[in-house]
Amino acid sequence: MNMEEMKVNALLMNSTDNVVTTVAEIAKGENVCFMKGCECVILKAMEDIPYCHKVALSDLTVGSEVVKYGESLGRLVCDVAKGGWVNDQNLKSELRDYDSELAGDNWQMCANQSAPQQRKTFQFWGYRRAEGRPGIRNHILILPTCVCASESCRIVASQIRGAVNIVFNTGCSDVQANTDMSQKVLTGFACHPNVYGVVIIGLGCETVPHRKLKEKIERLTSKPVVSFGIQEEGGTLKTIEKATRAAREMAQQAGSQQKELFDASELYIGIECGGSDATSGIASNPSVGEMSDILVDMGATTVMSESIEWIGGEHILAKRAATTEIHNQIIEVCREYEAHLSAAGQDCRAGQPTPGNKAGGLSTLEEKSLGCIRKGGTRPIVEVLQQAVRPSRKGAVVMDTAGFDIASVTSMVASGCQAIVFTTGRGTPTGNAIAPVLKVTANERTYRMMEDNMDVDLSAVLRGEKNIGQMGSELVDTVAEVAGGRMTKAEAFGFSDIAVDHVCRFV
Repeated sequence: MNMEEMKVNALLMNSTDNVVTTVAEIAKGENVCFMKGCECVILKAMEDIPYCHKVALSDLTVGSEVVKYGESLGRLVCDVAKGGWVNDQNLKSELRDYDSELAGDNWQMCANQSAPQQRKTFQFWGYRRAEGRPGIRNHILILPTCVCASESCRIVASQIRGAVNIVFNTGCSDVQANTDMSQKVLTGFACHPNVYGVVIIGLGCETVPHRKLKEKIERLTSKPVVSFGIQEEGGTLKTIEKATRAAREMAQQAGSQQKELFDASELYIGIECGGSDATSGIASNPSVGEMSDILVDMGATTVMSESIEWIGGEHILAKRAATTEIHNQIIEVCREYEAHLSAAGQDCRAGQPTPGNKAGGLSTLEEKSLGCIRKGGTRPIVEVLQQAVRPSRKGAVVMDTAGFDIASVTSMVASGCQAIVFTTGRGTPTGNAIAPVLKVTANERTYRMMEDNMDVDLSAVLRGEKNIGQMGSELVDTVAEVAGGRMTKAEAFGFSDIAVDHVCRFV
């Protein structure tokens, strides 16, 4: 057999798996070559297999479980021959038995407490805040109370160096639960450590007026806050003039604040994935998980969200819980998510995985989740947070959010994350106005095609040139640079995507 025939073009994730994942396009009749331990295994592709997709290692009959990462991805709805293509058309999810997953009297945590050899911590230059963690940026936030004020906020921010704005698409005609969530997010943005001061602009007839929001923020922070109402000030032009003047004065004050050195333990980093493909679960998410473990060992806090993307892997994630209570909270979050959608006559598996996920080789929600949870690392989970709520403990935490990545990032930033590490396989330009978003991919094609948007290329893992541990350590170095002021590509573009998760329709 020549070297070309022995070239590895697929990966076996666990010795018990009955599928491998391709790392190259494989035509019908070509060899599928992968390593099982030290043994090189070869089989013939029975059909064309796209990049990042699964190949059956034996003849699999209808009803058979497909196993990857040593876990079930669901069951086949038709036969697949050895060397055949396993995909979203022949593989379907199964409903979860949450009752059986709840912790009993004999439950024991399965998490790594710390690395055998801890790497040296680092320091970064940041901005001291009177309350909580330091800022790694020093923004003036131009904050709308409603959609009717969003454009005025954009115009004000465009005139002030150091000012950022968000586009808020609601503010009235909402049920109380939606209003409460919106207020949590807006207040969280205002109190964010990356924000020096806040200029609020409202219309005047929204559900929560600008003065009321200002008072709420002032009860939580000592940073400067001013507010204006378009109806009260005499229209858009007059409001913009006054708000611009106030923002300019704040920007001058912010410019005089000196940076100070802070320890890595002061960081609170959000971990996100979006536009995932098979490379996400194989390489980028595990590398970010390694990064999370290193940061937690340094005393920092990391948060992983997207609870719908725990479903199918929730039993594994829950084993990392520091207590029985936290274990069962994780299980119940998933149960309640499904129940909430079911009450509205909806099935979470109808939208997960997304069409892009499926094109990238993720066939079921289980497969997506099993890859997704790997970005959370291996350290004990010390807290389960609701959306936009700040952690009360340091370490690895999880947050109950939507699977929509922009909504998830919005909630994590509102909870105070100074930066977001965002893995992607298919590619996404998403950014946030308040916290820098660092884009990470292990898909070499995506990095090449979307280099304008990608910050870190982890494809060396798939090529066997570097391991997960090395990449995780390099990501820590990159986080340190971003914390110290290095701009991410989404940040340089000025991207400011937000989406506030709502529970029901407008009224």
